[in-house]
Amino acid sequence: MRRLTAISALIVLSVIFTRCGEDAAFEKHITEGVIEFDVTYPEMDSNNLMLEMLPDKMVLMFKDDRYKSELKTAGGIVEMAVISDASKQRIFNMIKLFSDRYVLELDQAGAKEMTNVLPPFTLKTTSESSKLADARCTKIILDFNDPNKENYEFFYTDDIELKNPNWFTPYSDITGVLLDYQVDNYGMHMRLKATKIIPQEIDTNVFHVNDNYRNLNKEEFDALVVKNMEVFLE
Repeated sequence: MRRLTAISALIVLSVIFTRCGEDAAFEKHITEGVIEFDVTYPEMDSNNLMLEMLPDKMVLMFKDDRYKSELKTAGGIVEMAVISDASKQRIFNMIKLFSDRYVLELDQAGAKEMTNVLPPFTLKTTSESSKLADARCTKIILDFNDPNKENYEFFYTDDIELKNPNWFTPYSDITGVLLDYQVDNYGMHMRLKATKIIPQEIDTNVFHVNDNYRNLNKEEFDALVVKNMEVFLE
């Protein structure tokens, strides 16, 4: 049951993903490389056994206007990835469950519908700056205008030249790359915080979906998520 629960949680996370001082590495804006994130679950009890099975790292590879984020459980039993192509306005949600592989392709409208899960909010840019993973960052606040919901504090950077990185998310008005942010979906709350930015050449093949992935339509993908959510909520 614990293994099934971990699988269910990873499927939920695949739907969710679908995203500061001067430093020599950032004197020139980098156009390709890797960002490593720590992943935490602020609203989950620290004694919850699920924490042992949920991923605690995310790797994001980027080049120009494309990126691929990857998460996996211990042992790689379950792997998920999201490929974003801003120029073509397409995302690919990819899930590997043991030996089974599935992919859902979405256009801009479909992607925005899937990620539009937050209540209305106002973006408030601040003058506060910080340094995160050696990148210069600006603090921005998501104000939900609701005394019963805590506002979110994000940090983004313009030191990375990833074009239109948030085009399909609720944060599309943020032009920079998010390095410290939170996401919510299907009852799962996560915080992602960058720990390392590595400028390096990225092979464009990483942004291609292999032929061994089975294409699902939106209804099939939703059914897969719902089925595993039922296990997760048991």
